[in-house]
Amino acid sequence: MSIGIKPGDRVLVRDRPWVVREVSAPYGTQAILKLQATDEAVPSDLTIIYPPEEISILPTQEVEFDLRGLDSFAAWAMAHRILGATFIKETGILTGVRYGRVNLEAYQLAPALRILSKVRPSLLIADDVGLGKTIEAGLALLELTARGRAKRVLVVAPPGLMDQWHDELLDKFGLEFTIIGNASELAAVQTRLPAGVSPWDALPRVITSLDYIKKETVRNRALRKRWDLVIVDEAHALAEAGTPENPYRTQRTRLGLALRDCSRGLLLLTATPHNGYSHSFRSLLELVEPTLATFHGSPADLNRRMEAARIRRMKAQIVRRLPDGSEAPLFPKRHVLGIPVTGLSDQEKEFLNRVAAYCSRTARQAEQTEEAELIGFAMQVIKKRALSSRAALSKTLEYRLEALRQEQLREEPPSRAEIRDLRADLPLSEATAERTAIKVIRSAIPKEERRRKAEISAINGIKRLLARLPVTDPKIEALIKELKSVFSKYPEEKVIVFTEYRDTLAAIQSRFDKDPDLANRYVLFHGGLTRRQRLAREAIFERPETRALLATDAASEGLNLQRFCRRVIHFELPWNPNRLEQRNGRVDRYGQTRNPVIRYLFYPDSPEDDVLDKLVQKIEEMARQQISTPDTLGVYADRADIREKLVELDPESPDIETHKRQLIHLFEDRTAEFIKNAGQLLTLSQAQSWEEERIGRLLCSSEPLLPDDREFEEIIITMLGPQAVKPDSTRAGVFRIEVPLHFRGENVRPVYPAATFRRSIATLYRTDEVEYITPLHPLAQAMARQARSRLLQVYSASRGLTPRRLAARTISSNEPPSVIFTFYGTIRDKEGGVEEHLLAVQVGTDGEILGDPVGNLRYLSLTDSIEDVHPKKIESLFASRFDALRDLARQEASRWLTARASDLHQERKRLAEKMLLELELDTADRISEIEEEEKRARRVIEETGQQRIIFEKEDQESRSFAARKSMVETFKKQRQQEIENFTRIQDPSPPQPLGALFLVPSGGGR
Repeated sequence: MSIGIKPGDRVLVRDRPWVVREVSAPYGTQAILKLQATDEAVPSDLTIIYPPEEISILPTQEVEFDLRGLDSFAAWAMAHRILGATFIKETGILTGVRYGRVNLEAYQLAPALRILSKVRPSLLIADDVGLGKTIEAGLALLELTARGRAKRVLVVAPPGLMDQWHDELLDKFGLEFTIIGNASELAAVQTRLPAGVSPWDALPRVITSLDYIKKETVRNRALRKRWDLVIVDEAHALAEAGTPENPYRTQRTRLGLALRDCSRGLLLLTATPHNGYSHSFRSLLELVEPTLATFHGSPADLNRRMEAARIRRMKAQIVRRLPDGSEAPLFPKRHVLGIPVTGLSDQEKEFLNRVAAYCSRTARQAEQTEEAELIGFAMQVIKKRALSSRAALSKTLEYRLEALRQEQLREEPPSRAEIRDLRADLPLSEATAERTAIKVIRSAIPKEERRRKAEISAINGIKRLLARLPVTDPKIEALIKELKSVFSKYPEEKVIVFTEYRDTLAAIQSRFDKDPDLANRYVLFHGGLTRRQRLAREAIFERPETRALLATDAASEGLNLQRFCRRVIHFELPWNPNRLEQRNGRVDRYGQTRNPVIRYLFYPDSPEDDVLDKLVQKIEEMARQQISTPDTLGVYADRADIREKLVELDPESPDIETHKRQLIHLFEDRTAEFIKNAGQLLTLSQAQSWEEERIGRLLCSSEPLLPDDREFEEIIITMLGPQAVKPDSTRAGVFRIEVPLHFRGENVRPVYPAATFRRSIATLYRTDEVEYITPLHPLAQAMARQARSRLLQVYSASRGLTPRRLAARTISSNEPPSVIFTFYGTIRDKEGGVEEHLLAVQVGTDGEILGDPVGNLRYLSLTDSIEDVHPKKIESLFASRFDALRDLARQEASRWLTARASDLHQERKRLAEKMLLELELDTADRISEIEEEEKRARRVIEETGQQRIIFEKEDQESRSFAARKSMVETFKKQRQQEIENFTRIQDPSPPQPLGALFLVPSGGGR
């Protein structure tokens, strides 16, 4: 008995369209059917037994002349246009970047352009603090998403920035990500998935914590399935650590290598790509593109490699072109000035001197002992807290004193990895930083009893002196005086006060509460706040009556307050000026329209503060000279010797002024050495003339089917119908949308109280105020899916009805009658989809091909002059010729796709030839560089008789000179294969029919 189904048939099973690939009937009246999906849902393959499985035979995909399938022209045209709006395009036009809720600036498009020209979309985005690296990465992600190249995306960020990334990607780019920042969040996500399915494998977009994913077990699970794109924020944490003589890979470095190897593209974001050590900078470049990570060769080749591997601009470099052709700085200049805390009593001066002397002498006495480094860290903690506030110092001294006196209160010293993090001064959460500081204080105990007793005596003396001081803290009083002066002169201004320590924050809060002018007019920001609490407190700070925000460093991560604040006061000078720059970036960033005002409190009588004040002045001067401040600070942050010498400063030493000058000179020498050795590697990116012209052109460009926001708006509104879309009576371009049931697809809400299709309007409102609907929006995607099911997959929810794939419209009376046959065409390379095309082939009744398949899309536009066409007229003009005309149109569509594929192949072939030549040159230079380094190492061995320590034991085998050369050759072969695949454009599949539009001259419609 035959079941009436054969291979090649199209069937509807479980409300999805399939093609039957294989039929076997071992049970007589039943059959086993192997099916392949024709939509984009999962699973893509299915095996069923029929019956009992329910099956409906779907009509042929061929467009047939059956006027029962005649649709209205508007509905037919809109279905085609929504399809075209969601198709994947090649690199000719920037498409996805226009779907972001941002006011586009030309400079923000450069990273997206850079990655689109690459076989592997990877880039080190090393722009200045506050320039908008998150926005740049988001625009690049949108562009790749619109091209079908970023279906699986992983964002790796510091713990304190995960919420910000989530909100930015959702609010500005409409992309929903799932946060998996720890084991509990992973478990919560797992409960929503079937047993045995890993969230890392199933979820398309994930944000995770740098500290969580660096763990080997987590890393292995998270990276088991390949990601299309990985974005890493604060990516300098992935660089190799140590000195050129003793470099080593950290757990984060190994994570970086794993992220590179498990992704098709990698975006690294950091404002401090270079710490002065070339091996560290090279390790970041190797993550982007190993074959570009060589500093050997001609200046021209070196510049070419740097421009290919990274993009780097400073705020002072960015200008906006005005209507009259002139240019103006996009970022207002900031004003930085210190506020000296003066007028201290003799006792207060003695107190600061006593603490500084105790720290420097304790560190000095520990020299040449095995606990020297740890005690140096402990004294650094105490010195810094003394310069912050008495409250911060007091608890720290108690912890130290208890550990010195009682062995049972001492702790195990930090691990080797923790000490490395301390030396690198890596960003830690507030709780981790506090816990690590206490651990250092309680574990860095001298082994000699004599030294312990000397410390106990010194600390007791400091405590007695502290007890005799006035209750008021002079630095807090100086802060209050400055704030009142600002608020008196500028009643509308707000101020952010940053401190490094929670204890200091509490002391400032207490003083605010005692002042009637400040009590209840501030908001606190510190670590440990939930996302909801952070957003609520930001909203409170934005209120007119709130004047100050008091925040710790950990809480400052992710704060973007430039819209309504421009003033920052640093309560203390961080010993890592990089933190100073990060704090300033909360107001000195993209979107700030006023000149930022930066102030910092310091004790001019303190040798440490005096040195730091001079260093800040020098850094600001370098910024004015367009010397990269972030890079300079990166050098400073990585040089523990500068911080160690700050600990060693003893105010009671007769040579204190000499030591201070030496420390300033040390910074100047380090900076000069850095500029000399790394300057060429960090030359600011300059857009080439072609790039500037292209960016300007792309900012004004439009899609053939989507000339501007208004046309996309027309498509959606027409398809939804006037009953579903109501204009807002007070806001032009804003609509209330009640989504019809048949368009309520995945993630589509039933009602959008306020929505817009125009970027210019979307940027004026928050996401919770007005929804921004773009071709990537779930509603547009759901509408496109329905159009695809009707026109391409040829089935609809209304079973049994003839598919509505035909339409008619009138044209100018002097044009001949003709038919436009529409086709869906794809051109693919070895990796999958490259381009999707909507083709409109116009064929006259005499068989002549008219116009161009792309240019003919103009007939799909709605105009008021279109008249109705009677079905009898259509039948008389086209019925007898329809099949022949359709075959001619298919041949023309095939010819066009073949020609386009050939053009694409030739274009890629030319690019590939250039890539291969550069690859040969780059790998040869890298091999030569390694060989020269090997010769230098051998000379050292011959001259000293000792093998220098080049790498840690665990890395020695993989990082030997021979192994490194072998790795270069391996990467070269991988790139050669990728370039070859890049050029291999497959022969286009036959174009798939969508519909037919009958064009009848005006006046002849009846």
